[in-house]
Amino acid sequence: MQVKQILKDSFFEVLKNIEPKRLINNKCIFKENEIIINDEIISLPKDKKIHLFGSGKAVLSMALGIYENIEDKIEKAVLVGPYKNSIDKKNLTYLESSHPIPSNKSLIAAEYLKESMESLEEDDFFIYLLSGGTSALIELPVEEISMEEFQETTDLMLKGSMPIVAMNCIRKHLSQVKAGRLVENCKAKGIVLVLSDVISNDLEAIGSAPLYCDTSSFQTAVEYLEKYDLLDVIPKKVKEYLSLGQLGKIQDTPKTPKENIKHFLIASNEILLNDIKKELHSKNITASIIDKKIEEDVNIVVEDLLSFIETKKEGCFIFGGEALVKVTSNGKGGRNQHLILSFLNKFPIDKTITILSAASDGIDGNSNSAGAVINKESLEKTKVLNLDIKKYLKEFNSNEFFEKTNDLINTGPSHNNMLDVLIINIEKQKD
Repeated sequence: MQVKQILKDSFFEVLKNIEPKRLINNKCIFKENEIIINDEIISLPKDKKIHLFGSGKAVLSMALGIYENIEDKIEKAVLVGPYKNSIDKKNLTYLESSHPIPSNKSLIAAEYLKESMESLEEDDFFIYLLSGGTSALIELPVEEISMEEFQETTDLMLKGSMPIVAMNCIRKHLSQVKAGRLVENCKAKGIVLVLSDVISNDLEAIGSAPLYCDTSSFQTAVEYLEKYDLLDVIPKKVKEYLSLGQLGKIQDTPKTPKENIKHFLIASNEILLNDIKKELHSKNITASIIDKKIEEDVNIVVEDLLSFIETKKEGCFIFGGEALVKVTSNGKGGRNQHLILSFLNKFPIDKTITILSAASDGIDGNSNSAGAVINKESLEKTKVLNLDIKKYLKEFNSNEFFEKTNDLINTGPSHNNMLDVLIINIEKQKD
C-alpha cells in the first residue's frame, strides 16, 4: 500500500479511537456513589440525583458516555452543541447553537445554561462536559456591546491569524458567561470534564473558561489586539469598552477558581498524537512525535518544516498544534489545506516525501474537509492539470485545488476537537 494511503487510513482510524464517549469511559471509573478520575475519588450525593450540563463540539458523544454509566442518577441535562441532537432522553434539553461565529442561538443557549446552573441549591451536584467550540456556542456579550459588534470582533480575530489563547482572552473581557462568570452565582458543587483544544491545555483558555477563572487583564486584551493590528478596526464600542477596562473603570474578570467546582483534563492533543503513532506502528511505520508544537503563521511553519526535512535522510515524524492563517480573501479551505498547498508550492523534489495535515474535528476552516495529504505525484498532477498554485494560495482556495488533485481528507465531523495533526514521511533515497 502506498504511504499516502497509509497516512490517510491511520488518521481515519484514530478519529474513531478518540471518540469522546470512549475517552470518558477510559478516564472515568463509575461506581455506585462515586466517580474515580485520574485516581481521584469524587463522591456523588447518595440521596439526590445529579445534573448534567455541557457545551462544545464533543458534548453529545461525551454525554453518551455519562448516560451509559449513570443514566439512573441524572435528574436533568442541558447540553449545547453545533450539531443535530442524536440523544433521545426525556430529561435532556439540547440547544443547537452557532460556530465559529456566535449568534442569537449562542445568546439563548448561554442564558438558559446560566439560569439552569444558578437555580441549583448548595446540596446539588453537577457534571459539566466542556470541549472546543464552547467560546462561540454559548455567548452573552456585556450589556454595552451588541451581538452584532461581538460577531464582527470575532470574525476579525478569526481572519487575523490570532492564536486561540489571545482570542479567548479578548472574548472573556467582553462576555457575561466566560472566565468563570457562567457559574459566578452557582451554589452547587460540581466537576468539569475537559477535552482540550488548546496547545498549553490551559484551563483559562479552553472554551474561554466558562467555569474557571482568568488571570489576564483588560490590558492584556488590548495588547493582543495591538499586536495583531486589530485595535483600530474592531467596532468602536468594543474598543471603548476595553479602554474603560484598561483604565480600571470596569471590574475585571474573576481571578480565582471557585472552590466548589473542580476541573479534570481527560483528553488533549498529546493523546491524539500518541494514538497516531500507535496506529502507524501497527501498519509497520515507526514514527516519532516531535515536541515542538505547530502554533505560528502557516508561512513560518512551512519554512520550519522544510528546514527540518533538510536534516533528515528518512523517517516518519508527527507534529501537533494549530497553524495560524491571516485570511485576506473569500476562498474555500482552512489552515490545514492552506498549509499543505503552501508546502506543495515549495515541495523539495530531491526527496520522496508524503505529508498530511488535518483537523481532529473533521472540519477545516469553511470547508467540509478535514485537511489534505500530498506526495510527489500531487506535484505532477498539478502540472498535468495546469493548476496555478500561487493563484489558489492568493485566493485562499485550497479546498478547490485539492478537490481537483484528489488529495482531500474527507472524514465528516468527528464531534471532537483535539487540535490538528501533521505527519511527514521521508523515504530513504535509493542509491
